[in-house]
Amino acid sequence: MKCRIRHVKCDEEKPACNKCCSTGRKCDGYLLNIQRRTQKNEDVVPPSSPGLSVAKLVHARQLSIATILSPDISGTTQERRCFEYFRYEIGQELSTAMNLDRAHHFVLQASHSDDAIKSAVIAIGSMGHRLRVNTLLTSDNQQANALQDFAQSQYCKALKILRAQICNDPAGNIDLAIMSCFLFTIFEFLQGNDAGALVHLRSGLNILQREDGTCGSTLNQDLLRQEIIRIFSIMDMSATRWLGLKSFQSSSLMPLETLEPAPMSLNHFMNMNEAASSLGYHMSRMYHFRRWANFHGNTPYNKHPSVYIRHQDLMMKLERWPMAMDSFLNTSDQAALSIEELHRISVMQMNYLTTIIENTLCMDRPDEPRTGGRFDTEFLQVISLAKSIILPMNDVTRSRVERIVAANNGCIDPVPLFSFFAGIIHPLFFVAITCRKLSLAQEAVLLLSSKPWREGAWDSATMAGIAEKKIRQLQTEGCYDDLLHLAPDHHVDLPLRSLCNKVSSDSVSATATQSLCEGFRYKVTASRSQEAGAPTISNVNGIRASDR
Repeated sequence: MKCRIRHVKCDEEKPACNKCCSTGRKCDGYLLNIQRRTQKNEDVVPPSSPGLSVAKLVHARQLSIATILSPDISGTTQERRCFEYFRYEIGQELSTAMNLDRAHHFVLQASHSDDAIKSAVIAIGSMGHRLRVNTLLTSDNQQANALQDFAQSQYCKALKILRAQICNDPAGNIDLAIMSCFLFTIFEFLQGNDAGALVHLRSGLNILQREDGTCGSTLNQDLLRQEIIRIFSIMDMSATRWLGLKSFQSSSLMPLETLEPAPMSLNHFMNMNEAASSLGYHMSRMYHFRRWANFHGNTPYNKHPSVYIRHQDLMMKLERWPMAMDSFLNTSDQAALSIEELHRISVMQMNYLTTIIENTLCMDRPDEPRTGGRFDTEFLQVISLAKSIILPMNDVTRSRVERIVAANNGCIDPVPLFSFFAGIIHPLFFVAITCRKLSLAQEAVLLLSSKPWREGAWDSATMAGIAEKKIRQLQTEGCYDDLLHLAPDHHVDLPLRSLCNKVSSDSVSATATQSLCEGFRYKVTASRSQEAGAPTISNVNGIRASDR
């Protein structure tokens, strides 16, 4: 099959052809003769290969993935079309994003023998096709709506089949159950359902913990199970960032791989790509640090001294990044910078500010105020920079934003569907769920929702919806600083129209982009916290004086 797609002659060696093996490709096997039959009102095709029997799939504890994968499945024309879309499009993107190997082959092979896996794969394929037709999760495209409706029906079918399987055989194959949770999580993520994605992620993590204990040891695990644990560790970290969670769902699974050394020096950048690559690296370090701190059994109230040491090292390196950026800008021909290049710098600035704030807050105790008024200036700056880039939002702006995000993340264009690249959506979402000034939080939500756009895995309308739920929860808890002076029963709900007028009437400061070249260093202040007597942040390192 692989050789046929590549239009090269196959030597037909089995189980895998030499053409694929010699070029490092995975051989998909050989096309078997398929006898097609037509049933009333449906074009139904029998399975082209018996594959693994259902009995073997249900009762085998550890599965070996067959080398030869059947190219087709049984089902209607639309089901087979969506399965092919998953196999050659969405599944490949997912495999590349998460570095899947055995799990990808396991899913494809199990699709021929397990109806729950097959329906889940078809649902993801249909949803992926829907996002190709219309990248935004809006309802203004009839073809996209039809594909999403079909995906929903297949997803519900998969849930129903899996529920029946569990009822009939509670001790069935664990790998199939875990992989179903993985596929369900991906589907809910694609359609922007944060609550559903979190439920399935937690279910998969709970099954893994029951099966493999809480020590994270992989000595007695087969290679497939090790890969599954790694997948759920990656999804756990991605969900923490996607949903803005304070902690990970599980800290006892396999730790993520150690990051390679920094790609370049923090003394001086030679070009803008080096600056973007360095910032992306240190943002990844921050999330790996949070995962590492959880994995080493630290409680929110009693962190190990090594956590503070590593955190201080991380913050010191982050503080050097804007200095290197300053050095680059001072030695560059600033007059030659295009508007798009200035916007690239603005996007990096937004992500730097939110990374500093997030890395500072992760060391706070749960009983400390989440932000107080410590970062209102920085939050306002993020919103102002975003407005200077995305307003007015139209097709030209969307294309420019996509190019900027791609350029700042290794020049990967188009931005992959499953990538959480540093762009504009995440900083605005972070402001919306973290800022304790209601007017700023709602303004960030408005920027995300008024004219939606997409940046890989980030969908602005979806993130606005998640942020709105968080804001309503915080309003109920009385967490906003600009509501403290109001009576307890006074409810503030800024009208959407007045906010729209505010955003449209606010002129983008002409000095906003000029200040990017005049100086890139920003210090985190805590004037309001000092007035209230709260713990202060003395510098950008975010280390409290008492801790030092």
